[in-house]
Amino acid sequence: MKKFLKIAGIVILALVIVVASAVFFFLHSLGPEQPEDVAEEPEFQMPEPPEKDERVNVLVMGTDLGDPTDSRAPSRTDTMILASFDPKEKKLDLISLPRDTRVEIKGKGLDKLGHAHAYGGVGLAMDTVSNFLDVDVHYYFKIDYAGFRKFIDNLGGVRVNVPFDMNYYDPYDNPPLRINLKKGWQTLNGEKALQYVRNREGYPNGDIGRIQAQQALIDAVIDKVLSAGTILRLPALADTLSSHLSTNMTPSEMSKYAFRAAGINKESINMYRIPGDAKYINGISYFLHDEEKTRELISMVLGKPDGEDGTVRVEVLNGSGVTGLAARVGDMLKDKGCDVIKVGNAEGNEYSSTYIYDRKGNGEKAKRIAEILDVNEYKVELDDKTNADVTVILGKDKSNL
Repeated sequence: MKKFLKIAGIVILALVIVVASAVFFFLHSLGPEQPEDVAEEPEFQMPEPPEKDERVNVLVMGTDLGDPTDSRAPSRTDTMILASFDPKEKKLDLISLPRDTRVEIKGKGLDKLGHAHAYGGVGLAMDTVSNFLDVDVHYYFKIDYAGFRKFIDNLGGVRVNVPFDMNYYDPYDNPPLRINLKKGWQTLNGEKALQYVRNREGYPNGDIGRIQAQQALIDAVIDKVLSAGTILRLPALADTLSSHLSTNMTPSEMSKYAFRAAGINKESINMYRIPGDAKYINGISYFLHDEEKTRELISMVLGKPDGEDGTVRVEVLNGSGVTGLAARVGDMLKDKGCDVIKVGNAEGNEYSSTYIYDRKGNGEKAKRIAEILDVNEYKVELDDKTNADVTVILGKDKSNL
């Protein structure tokens, strides 16, 4: 029975996880070495399992092995991909999350998205992505370099057109990175495919050219995964993943989604990236996502339920001492389309200024409330105990509202 579930589960793994592993270094961002893993996993409140026809969101993480001679050496997360499967429409969406994206990480403040896993393991990584995109993250899959190489080898290699001679050496990588590929059409084995997707040098149009090359590899992998001959390699693929992949998805859940994914085709697999640009802040390179465009992308791709798309959940607390102010402001926010989930009093009524707090790491929502109330800035203070996206504490400066 376990063998059956492993093989059945590999169908969805091949589509959701293994295809995602082909974009293992999709938008592999440059940046300083990441901090080491910590031993303890943070607590993470897992969302309710999706209903039968609801989307299932999986965080796919690609990691190295740290020091291959030391089993205690930390692994580092190079790229995160949110893989979202719609079982009703048989549709798979892959959203690449650049590791240098500047986001709020609990207990660490604003930092690089890729650091979340190093700071707090899988739990903190899932929590950070969930707050960043304002979506539920139901499961995770984590695959390492060796798993990527073996996967490509078990597929029989992938045929791509290398756009130019690729020669690169990084002695500081662990182990040292050597890239040596010749220009032209060729079938890449696992090691060569890993070199191909890791190469960052030589593209005349920078990241755009690199992304185009990586997408060519993705297409080649998808063709192989969806080909009839791949069914014969399912046991080997399953064995490869089982030794190089960690997940919180149970065998029964794998089996369920595998059967729901039957019949999916290449046209139903879409790839996206978080919009934004690379910028330096205090001498550190970050990827600064465009908050408005990111929100639009997530709404377009994941299709949030009716009434939830773009809605800001707000709690309004009166700290001004002016009777009825919170109720009036709550009504005003409702008129602006906000979901006011609580109106009450703050602890104390001597606030001279109004404060706005981002509770879920979604700065765009806090910014929207700040603009409505004409408040210059907002503070980020994450709070898992509230359902509100934004908390407003009204001060005496808003007494005339």
